[in-house]
Amino acid sequence: MKRVTSLLLVFLACICSGAFAQGFPSKPVRLIVPFPPGGDIEPLARILGERLQSVWGQPVLVESKAGAAAIIGTDFVAKSAPDGHTLLMCSAGPIAINPGLYPKLPYNVEKDFDPIALIAAAPMVLLVNDTVPAKNFAEFLAYAKAKPGALTFASSGTGSIMHLTTMLFLGDAGLTMMHVPYKGSAPAIQDLLGGHVNLYFNPMPSALGALKAGKVRALAVTSAGRSPLLPEVPTLDELGIKGFDALSWYGLCAPSGTPRDVSQKIHAEVNRATSQPAIQERLRALGSEPLQTSMEGFQSLVRKDTARWARVIRENTVKVD
Repeated sequence: MKRVTSLLLVFLACICSGAFAQGFPSKPVRLIVPFPPGGDIEPLARILGERLQSVWGQPVLVESKAGAAAIIGTDFVAKSAPDGHTLLMCSAGPIAINPGLYPKLPYNVEKDFDPIALIAAAPMVLLVNDTVPAKNFAEFLAYAKAKPGALTFASSGTGSIMHLTTMLFLGDAGLTMMHVPYKGSAPAIQDLLGGHVNLYFNPMPSALGALKAGKVRALAVTSAGRSPLLPEVPTLDELGIKGFDALSWYGLCAPSGTPRDVSQKIHAEVNRATSQPAIQERLRALGSEPLQTSMEGFQSLVRKDTARWARVIRENTVKVD
């Protein structure tokens, strides 16, 4: 009798799970961007939102909930109903970096989120101001090693992915430089263009604009393979910093406990969206490369990056105010 009851419960659970997916979405879907409007991630959310809205027949609303290093918006989604109708436009900062920076986060990434779908990723570009007397990476490396601690590097803030990527690079390359943190990417880029700092690991979207403005040179990209957006720029791995691979990635995360069938439906639709040439072209115009992986693959990426950035934070004693 117990066996029959157990089998019946499993059967009913499967029926309910399928019913969740068939009825989803039953109301407007909210894509929460935990950053201010106008950043790199909001345009991605709008492109994806337009596609999902056309397929699902329900409004897909892109909402900015910024503040406290993306903690406010991320926590809002963590505490939302796990039904797929409130999703986080997640990225490395709030999901993989913040757990190592902030010991008392109001959410636990591993327990409170289900990474559902990877959308796109962008490498960072090693930019130097043209006052640096180095035409290529080898010359820059020699120049920087001859001036330990004299060169400066910008970041969009202490603990940002740009800051941590630079610290990872400096450790691997055996270099020492002075950190100059800014409040956001825009002032960091302006000071790089103005020659007030020497180096900046700039995310691809804004790096393309900086290169068009002139006064900077691209020496390397941080991805494992060359970027189709800057095919002439070598990777750090090619240049001797073996195994270097640091990306700024973007995806969708749902509150933990979201029905598996609903997550699978969202995952499949995101993959279909990023397979369309028109959407791929729009993503690449923003400096991002469309990417697809399984839900398990995305979850593995989050775990790997969380461990890697926690190590960089710990080894370099990175602290935020």
